[in-house]
Amino acid sequence: MLKLQRPYIAYGWRIPKALMGLTIFEFPMTVACLTLYGIADPDTYRTKLWQNGYDQGFNSAPNSILYDFANYRPAHTPMIWSSYLVQFNIVISVLSMFILLVKSSMFVLHCWIPLMGVLVHILLLALYATSLKFQSSPDMSDPDHPSPGLPWYLSKGCSYATKGNYSFCMQARAVFAVTCVMVALFSFYTIFSCYSLMPTDAERAERQEARQSDIEMKKVVEYSPDSEMSQEGKWERNRQIFLNLPKTPNTPGFGMKNPMTPRTVAFTQLNGGQPTSRGPPGGLKFREQYGDSKVPDGR
Repeated sequence: MLKLQRPYIAYGWRIPKALMGLTIFEFPMTVACLTLYGIADPDTYRTKLWQNGYDQGFNSAPNSILYDFANYRPAHTPMIWSSYLVQFNIVISVLSMFILLVKSSMFVLHCWIPLMGVLVHILLLALYATSLKFQSSPDMSDPDHPSPGLPWYLSKGCSYATKGNYSFCMQARAVFAVTCVMVALFSFYTIFSCYSLMPTDAERAERQEARQSDIEMKKVVEYSPDSEMSQEGKWERNRQIFLNLPKTPNTPGFGMKNPMTPRTVAFTQLNGGQPTSRGPPGGLKFREQYGDSKVPDGR
């Protein structure tokens, strides 16, 4: 008896309604990311909060880059205040919206499987976790004003913000909060996808039965009389079946060497029913009934 390999990957989701609920919750959060990340582009409040923190003595100064260039030193912009972080957030938010639309369509078409969910959600989790790390990175570029932990608007709150920067401070905190929610969401997505990736006992039994049936069918085909037929014979048989091409009359075994054509029949009838070499005997009924004398000559 053949020993079958047990299937370990499922093609269906364990709780489809839970996946639908996560997808519905992901949509407004992705829109919030697009909105908040887009407002920060390119430099809506980044430099203002940077300067506000320097005025309070919490971090380096934005014009420190100019001093580095003036003193022929390599300029270094902390990641928390760099434009790279803003562009990175915009890219991952646009990518998230695209993936959300694609996987929603694939789920409706029943082709979004847990294996794809694991790969995609791990990718998104890594991207948002990287963004979260960048947003909480320290600012150690100024030895006189080090900021080893979170930026001041996260660690100390917006009470240190000026009147003009208070709303910007709240937006920066909202960006960090939305990123945390997305990290938690895609973490749960990954766990749920891994859980759905393991098939149940019923799915294993059904798939193993289907594979056993395929193996039995393959045995029948292998031991059928067609297995003794040559490749050219099989090709000719399939051509006759699928193209429905009839055999020609001169084919050996067809039963006749000289087929009767409409032209042969016509000449036989005009010949008075005498047999010819072109076809079987025959005649004109009216000529046989009334005789040749009643038919005018030349007509």
